[in-house]
Amino acid sequence: MKKTIAMGLAAVMSVTVLAGCGGGSSAPAEAAGAETAAEAAGEKDAPANAQVVKFGNSGAIGEPAPQTCQEFCDIVNEKIGDRYYFEFYPAEQLGNETTMLENIQVGLQEGMMCALDTLATYEADLNILSMAFAFDSYDNMIDYLKSDVAAPIWETLDGQGIHVINFEFQKNPRIFFANKELKSPADMVGMKYRIPNLPIFEKNARAMGATPVVVAWSEYPFALMQGVVDGGECSKDSYRSAGLYESAKYVADVDYAYPVEQICFSAQFWDSLSPEDQKIIEDAAAEVASRHSERTLDKWNEDKEWLISEGGVTFCDIDRQAFIDAAAPLGAELQSEGFFSTPDLYDQTRQFNQ
Repeated sequence: MKKTIAMGLAAVMSVTVLAGCGGGSSAPAEAAGAETAAEAAGEKDAPANAQVVKFGNSGAIGEPAPQTCQEFCDIVNEKIGDRYYFEFYPAEQLGNETTMLENIQVGLQEGMMCALDTLATYEADLNILSMAFAFDSYDNMIDYLKSDVAAPIWETLDGQGIHVINFEFQKNPRIFFANKELKSPADMVGMKYRIPNLPIFEKNARAMGATPVVVAWSEYPFALMQGVVDGGECSKDSYRSAGLYESAKYVADVDYAYPVEQICFSAQFWDSLSPEDQKIIEDAAAEVASRHSERTLDKWNEDKEWLISEGGVTFCDIDRQAFIDAAAPLGAELQSEGFFSTPDLYDQTRQFNQ
């Protein structure tokens, strides 16, 4: 039976999209009152004897992540929908990312997709994914995440009720941008630099000589417009979609970090599945991950062309090595402060950049 749609269309349209590492939040819809993407598309109800699995994402319909989530749910439903029927809720219908993770821990929903570094709240070692120039490439970072060095991360998350099944949903790398030209860290000295309320982003800003200013993601474009901040950072995906280019038209395409999305489930729900059903779900995630990464990279190529030709954006002629050199002391500094769960984590990750 379809669920009653408790949110009006205006409320759905007003939901703030959480992008990059923003802290935007909106009042979460009650799980029983939100309209799924499948319902909005007029798709069929769950089979009568199937267990409904609520699967959420913060992105708006039409963005890469929700498209991938719907594909994932469709594949799983085709395989085991008579037993476990996945219903997808996009656009923060089950709450923002923080709320959805809490939902998973207490059994209010079963699964979700969000940025892997969002889980740094639960496991401090994941902060290294957002540290400036901690990894030389996406592949090097993935090698780390699949290694024995990273094994304690997944054990800690499982112990807190969150089981990650796939973290290879590639996003585009992170950039710096501002309302003035950025060629090297010298141009960032004294710059009012927006950060989310997360310590690792403050560390990155100060390493570049910038002055960090905490601004919620939903307020980012307005803060740029009003001069509260001069610029900041985000993943390439978000620079155009969030409208940040409108007031900050100079980009330092430095690729300072390599964010990824991940799919996770309630550990209790995951452990209740048979090994056969777990494999079906894992295989579905792996199948859509490759397509997601291709779409994301293709989208940036389109966005960059548009930003230059239509958006009036300048991609600065940068000295990338100067940015890398500015961040060089950061790893040792974070270790000395006990920033990571693994005391010598930065030293251990150096092997993956060789």
